Amino acid sequence: MNVSSFFAELMSVYDAELEDLMSDSEGKPALKKRLAEKRQQFSHLLPMIEFSPEMVAVVFYNAFSFTSPAMMKAIVSSEPDGDDFIPWDQLQENLSIADWAQELVAAARDADGGDVFLVVSAALEYLRLKGSHHSAHAAATPIEEEDDDRDVYNSDDDGGDMSDLDSSGSSWLEEQGFETRDPDN
Repeated sequence: MNVSSFFAELMSVYDAELEDLMSDSEGKPALKKRLAEKRQQFSHLLPMIEFSPEMVAVVFYNAFSFTSPAMMKAIVSSEPDGDDFIPWDQLQENLSIADWAQELVAAARDADGGDVFLVVSAALEYLRLKGSHHSAHAAATPIEEEDDDRDVYNSDDDGGDMSDLDSSGSSWLEEQGFETRDPDN
């Protein structure tokens, strides 16, 4: 897939942002909780869309279904300041937006630069889902969005292989000059 330098660079930092949201400081899965927090703070994050769109665009994780791959390929191969950059009004007709994201889209449209931000967000999600980028594989199973917030902060995800995590965490702490104790003693 032909990706413009703008989207190639932005996808790299978007991947990093998603990677940062994947787990908490203890290595436990935290994506669902952290996305819920960001979505609740969306109106406060909107001023960042001009200088750090990737930090805000993550709120649209799994928000879009794409019905026109050709249009998405055209967007990701263009630059936002180019004449060939497809406007939100045209793109919106060629994708489905999850019900839970409708309010976020409306808030973004009301912000300065919101329409361009929405196109960029959709393009990043398209690249995440269709591209060979790290975040396309970061979550083994997609997060199922809920209609209400009852279980937003409760996660049934397991922590994976904690012994590997403990070992690598201990090694890192030792490299930083901290003493670690043997959990078997």
